[in-house]
Amino acid sequence: MSVFIAQQVTRSHTIHLPATSHKVFPLFSPLGEKHWAQDWNPEMLYPASGVAQVGTVFTTQHANKQTRIWTIIAYAREQAQVSYLNVLPDSHVSRIEISCEAEGMQATLACITYTLTALTPQGNTYLDGFTQEYYLAYISSWETAITYYLLHGHLLSHAE
Repeated sequence: MSVFIAQQVTRSHTIHLPATSHKVFPLFSPLGEKHWAQDWNPEMLYPASGVAQVGTVFTTQHANKQTRIWTIIAYAREQAQVSYLNVLPDSHVSRIEISCEAEGMQATLACITYTLTALTPQGNTYLDGFTQEYYLAYISSWETAITYYLLHGHLLSHAE
């Protein structure tokens, strides 16, 4: 019998966005993300209104994948900081920390940190693929999509 030993990995990157943190930070809320993220459709459990606060719980499901359970575990609107705990029960837990700060008068730096912990051997396999290169490409896609939304006021389509 083999003994499961969970792996953990942390990845962090800062993106540059062309708007004030007052405009940017709400885009990192469960409902705000719908403005810029393709196929993002959270099912709000608590509170049903979807307001972002400590204790907000929702689920997401993407094409033929297992449902993810999300909880906001820290929220400071005035400091433009939010932390999520995201659980994919048969794989891993993710802690996602987002912190926005002004970059000049009309821009924002958003630091996004993922800490993933495997829950199963499959989770360890997933973490093996969560390399720094993968993460940079992933978060760069956020930067592209959010920038597009901020400049054009609508979601970047796959065709654009």
